[in-house]
Amino acid sequence: MRAPSPRPVAALAVASLVSAVALAAGLAPSAAMADAAPAKASAKAGTKASAWRTLTPTSCKPLSAEEGKHMPDAWGPYLGAARRCDLTPAGGPAQVSLISVFVEDFYRGKPDNAPWENFPKPMLVDRDFRCLGGLRELYPYDQPRELQLRHGLWKAGVPQEIRVQVSNPAVGGDYALPVLRWDAQQHLYQASGPKTDEDPTCPTP
Repeated sequence: MRAPSPRPVAALAVASLVSAVALAAGLAPSAAMADAAPAKASAKAGTKASAWRTLTPTSCKPLSAEEGKHMPDAWGPYLGAARRCDLTPAGGPAQVSLISVFVEDFYRGKPDNAPWENFPKPMLVDRDFRCLGGLRELYPYDQPRELQLRHGLWKAGVPQEIRVQVSNPAVGGDYALPVLRWDAQQHLYQASGPKTDEDPTCPTP
């Protein structure tokens, strides 16, 4: 009597191997997609947190009478032209605002030869109008210069950096103001680089 042929057993083994390979190949893309989803979400969240935004003068609003009471005495003659510009993160309320005298509004209706005033420097404040620092030049115009302000690298709704580019038609040309970086321990924005007399300081109570 002839011994059974081993071929059926071998064929079954090969078929099982082929099925296993096919199954693994089918699972691989799914696993890759599962791994990619959290990475994509994380990248999206990181982009949102670090997103830079440009402040627009048209978004700034006049100070209310109540807000004006929080400003230092030196601002008194200019409160009518002072504007509150919120540094608003994407999808949340502003934690930091810039208060600046809009000189074009101040001089509107005044004679062409009206003298230039000793305007107070723009102030950065929190929601309770506590001073957080300031800018060296008036926003958005410090004649004849025009300022563009960008803010980003967000943490808990607070921009960790504020960058200002100055468009200057004079001979010196355009330039950037020192970067302002948030110091959480001091609860202030600190200008990068060496300190100068031009750096605004928060008024003492």
